[in-house]
Amino acid sequence: MGEILLELKNVKKAFDGVGVLEGVSLSIEKGEFITFLGPSGCGKTTTLRIIAGLEQPQEGQVLLEGKDVTALPPHQRDVNTVFQNYALFPHMNVADNIGYGLRLKKTPKDEIRKKVKEMLELVQLSGYEKRKPQELSGGQKQRVAIARALANNPKILLLDEPLGALDLQLRRAMQLELKRLQKKLGITFIYITHDQEEAINMSDRIVVMNEGLFEQIGTPDEVYNFPKSSFVATFVGNANIIPGVVERMQPGQALVSVCGGKALVRWNGKDLQPGEPVTLAVRSENIEIDENCGCGLEALVEEKSFSGGMLRMTLRLPDGQQIIASRYGIDANVAVGQKICFRWSASNAVLVDRKETP
Repeated sequence: MGEILLELKNVKKAFDGVGVLEGVSLSIEKGEFITFLGPSGCGKTTTLRIIAGLEQPQEGQVLLEGKDVTALPPHQRDVNTVFQNYALFPHMNVADNIGYGLRLKKTPKDEIRKKVKEMLELVQLSGYEKRKPQELSGGQKQRVAIARALANNPKILLLDEPLGALDLQLRRAMQLELKRLQKKLGITFIYITHDQEEAINMSDRIVVMNEGLFEQIGTPDEVYNFPKSSFVATFVGNANIIPGVVERMQPGQALVSVCGGKALVRWNGKDLQPGEPVTLAVRSENIEIDENCGCGLEALVEEKSFSGGMLRMTLRLPDGQQIIASRYGIDANVAVGQKICFRWSASNAVLVDRKETP
């Protein structure tokens, strides 16, 4: 484990008596790119504002390099924030916007000029010094906002949905740019988004938030392939959530009665009991279709649609439950209304919403 830079300890926050953060704790390492991912209203921005010193928690602590900074104002914390709306000064040119924080610190003019030049090179905007914000594109404004934040050499850069106002193509380009900057500088980035693709592409670790709690903290692979709750499974990657009942155990697997048939799920724990209700998460891309219905679970093809290079099929089970299956390509040899069978490999089914005993 690396050096711990920032710690949240049992942080709670409420507005007008309504809980927004319900006692969250987290340790963030130096040089880490960590993303808070979750739907609107889950507490992401409040968490970021508490780290920045823009909000005070009712309970808990914020520690920066082991020092309690919970009560310190923003300017006394070594963190800087980049907002979605850029917050550039319209009357200042690019160079003056970038150097603003340094001027507040009474940094000598020649040092400011040198730093501004360095930051413009870093964000690939050399030659834009004299332009005003209104003469820049959205992507260029965002780069200036990032350069201004980085000019102060913060220990942590906080980014609150910084790419939300950009179009899809530019957003993807800026994701790569931000990751490049973060790796080059070695600064800890704490990033907020509701976009699962953005979180998976950029992060060392993802904190999935829901209703003021941290549902799961892990690498993109852990969060996507081994979700711990049905919320994480559906929010990150739209998994099928399938109820079932344990039939029997066998080495490394459980046989589960599910969808009117039986299927296997990987399980190495010791505490599953026959007759116990369980919940499975299976990714749509891991649903295998048998067009001739030779084996597997039976369903009717209810819908077919094509999006983002993937064919999506909605399958309706005899009990009315829907299963989403997807595969690369425009079409498959199945028609709406056709009876098919589907299955998955045991290694692609994950048990969720389960309190494991030690």
